Amino acid sequence: MNNYIKLDGYKYMTPASNWRPIPTKPFTMRVNLDGSTDVTYGAATINRWDGEIIAPAQAAGGWGTKATLDTTIAKRSTVAFEDHYGNACNVHVLGTFEATSQSPMWDGASNEFLVSVTLLKVAT
Repeated sequence: MNNYIKLDGYKYMTPASNWRPIPTKPFTMRVNLDGSTDVTYGAATINRWDGEIIAPAQAAGGWGTKATLDTTIAKRSTVAFEDHYGNACNVHVLGTFEATSQSPMWDGASNEFLVSVTLLKVAT
């Protein structure tokens, strides 16, 4: 297990208290007139990760920065992703991308940004 994720080729930390893998199986459900239920499941499992990525203002050695994360967020296509367990896939980077600076020195060497993201992969 890694203490980081990889997104678009760069390593990023994620706060343990605010990073959630959320697998979902699609379904439709209805209640019949006799009170029974009719449930149909889709073939796919939707894998989603919600939370914040820690993006430092400055970094080195394969670690991503706020600038590299902004470049990844701006892409309108899938990007490579590797979760904490080393499982690799391609994901869409979605969300409002709210960024919170942890220091008033926004470009300071020790500053980090918490950036909200949703990563979405559909697997069959």
